Amino acid sequence: MPNISGEKNRPFYKRWKAGLSLLVAACFTGALFWYLFRTTTLDDWLNLYRGLHWGWLAGFLVLFLGSMLLKALRYQLLLAASSLEKPPPFMGLVAVTFVSNLFVDLLPARSGSLAYILFLNRKLAVGLPACFSSFAFSFIFDLIGMLPLLFLAIVLHGLAAGEQAPLLWVLLGVLAVIALLALYLLEKVLAMIARLAAWLALRLPGKAVAWARRVAEELAAMALDVGRVKSRGVYGRVLWVSVAIRALKYLGLYLLVAGLAAQWPDQATHLTFPLVLFALVAAEATASLPISGLAGFGAYEGVMMATLRGAGLAATQAALIPFGLHLLTQVIDYSLGGLALAALSLIKPRESDHEGKA
Repeated sequence: MPNISGEKNRPFYKRWKAGLSLLVAACFTGALFWYLFRTTTLDDWLNLYRGLHWGWLAGFLVLFLGSMLLKALRYQLLLAASSLEKPPPFMGLVAVTFVSNLFVDLLPARSGSLAYILFLNRKLAVGLPACFSSFAFSFIFDLIGMLPLLFLAIVLHGLAAGEQAPLLWVLLGVLAVIALLALYLLEKVLAMIARLAAWLALRLPGKAVAWARRVAEELAAMALDVGRVKSRGVYGRVLWVSVAIRALKYLGLYLLVAGLAAQWPDQATHLTFPLVLFALVAAEATASLPISGLAGFGAYEGVMMATLRGAGLAATQAALIPFGLHLLTQVIDYSLGGLALAALSLIKPRESDHEGKA
């Protein structure tokens, strides 16, 4: 009798969908690299990095390291407000932060940031509820921390252009609503899903019962942990740290863009701070889409390149700067993330004093 439920076809459908997404991402990245090869030469690339003065790179590294330390501090603030009796050491959190940053660049749609939960749980022996709550709050406050800078970029860009862009204000409002709703509803959604899992546990057959009960218990514990963090009054400190993280990040990237463009004085005059800030924020937002290119290369460069071309840069410089910027920052992220991963591999997992460790 033929299978009319479609169960056997689902794995094929999932593989087909994943393959199609990969193909689209590869085509997107391939098209941009084809354009890059048409508009630049090997000499252009060699001169690009030769022309980068070490002072610009040093300034970026200082700001980048500062932003990473602040990320670790934000995790520490959230974990201290959680259910932990013995929070992990700060340097351990710094290492986990660098490793998470490495996987964010490697995997699409920011899914690599989940490496934070994995390494925090496995290497620093933090329970899953605290891992999840600190991760979720960091993600939400990272979005909230970007809003003031996006507001500043829209205002300054509008003043420089002599006109305002209504769609950008709509985007700012949508992002603000999403962030605030996520902050308000996180605990409620977790508790609701936990109750649903508990309800299913009473009705599922066989081994699925134990699995559903475990899921319900973990989700309920996560909801309690989120509520505990909310009650500790850390939102203000976490918000200031999040804004500082974003500010250091974009200031550092601006230094790199200015350093790369400094070898073309005529072109560099077009790269005002409002323009570069706007290009960076727009490029990063686009790179977070589910299909944005392979290894992060694609949408980021495409959006930034279009912005620079619109500002009057020549095709060669408009292609070199975003690709050169992304390539250089990727090398730094992979190098420091790889060192942190090696350091974590040498750490003997701590004894866990917390429930919920997987």
